Amino acid sequence: MTKANNTSFTFLNGRTVNRIGYGAMRLTGQPRNFGPYADWQGGIDLLRRARDLGITHIDTARAYGPHENERLIADALVDQDGRYGEMFIASKGGVEKSATNIRRDTSPEAMIRHLDQSLASLRTNKVDLYYVHAPDGVTPVSASVAALEKMRQAGKIGMIGLSNVSRSEVEAARKVAPIAAVQNRYSPADARDPAQEDMIDWLNDLGIAFVPHGPLGANPMQRGAIVDPGAALRTLLARSPNILAIPGTTTRAHLEDNAKAWAV
Repeated sequence: MTKANNTSFTFLNGRTVNRIGYGAMRLTGQPRNFGPYADWQGGIDLLRRARDLGITHIDTARAYGPHENERLIADALVDQDGRYGEMFIASKGGVEKSATNIRRDTSPEAMIRHLDQSLASLRTNKVDLYYVHAPDGVTPVSASVAALEKMRQAGKIGMIGLSNVSRSEVEAARKVAPIAAVQNRYSPADARDPAQEDMIDWLNDLGIAFVPHGPLGANPMQRGAIVDPGAALRTLLARSPNILAIPGTTTRAHLEDNAKAWAV
């Protein structure tokens, strides 16, 4: 079982991150998180402020933009050698997005193509954590993960994650490759889901991170939390030591409040 620690979590490969991270999805065009963020320099400044505050875990996805969010993160945080220093970058593949349509494709071919596109957008040769964004309902999760495992062994991925999955899908994936993190919808604002509660505890026993998306109860296609951010973050982080919170915001004031949630 993962040992409790107020501020950090250590993955099975030994990498440690601050348990309060930053979900960068909002730094895209609106609505529908499509297109580039209107205040590009403001986004760069916000990401650099997150780094200065000790927020090391930045969560993004190929579909955010698409590509634009990853490019913004690169402009803000990558050095000329394609390195992110102490920053921990997580991205996702398996979703195709246009201005009017969102389609899942987690076929092995798509997962490899999406990873290579993510690496190009992030201007790096390796991403710390790469998720299957959401199963497409046709491709077995094990097949998607097998493709990513080849990429991990090739040195393009540090660890593999799964998003929007059930326990049975995680179990199937773990037969193919080590799974480092699961990212599902979970918030104190939502009705209690026994399956998610069981998932958190089971993953904790395995030393696997649980990264709730929508931690403040927001609609992913709209702005704004529906619960008090500080109270929600403290509730999440106290729930289990394997929970990594990734609240998103476009304002410096909210970012700073989120970063100090443990101290309040």
